[in-house]
Amino acid sequence: MAASKATAPDPFNPTEEECRVRTEDLKEIDKIQTLLRALNDPMANVGRLVGAVRVLQARCIRRARLKSLSREITSVDHALRVIGNKGTEQELLGVLEDLTVLKAETEG
Repeated sequence: MAASKATAPDPFNPTEEECRVRTEDLKEIDKIQTLLRALNDPMANVGRLVGAVRVLQARCIRRARLKSLSREITSVDHALRVIGNKGTEQELLGVLEDLTVLKAETEG
């Protein structure tokens, strides 16, 4: 039997598992705070900041794939254009809520 090659996850087709917060995501709080400050700056590279937070990137891309007619998303910036500011904010709030719950569960 030929050994099957493990394929790397496709960052532009996230799985449900990739959209869940993990304990290591608690270390991303500083990046999320930077993103929150940057949302008021029209010159900020929000796509780069979203892409720096694994779970937020996965959720934004998942939302964009569901909303896009072609379902093909080629970059984080493309995903953010598809979902708009409101979609980005909703995903960010969801990540923050899930991280808060995870932190309480791990500390409790």
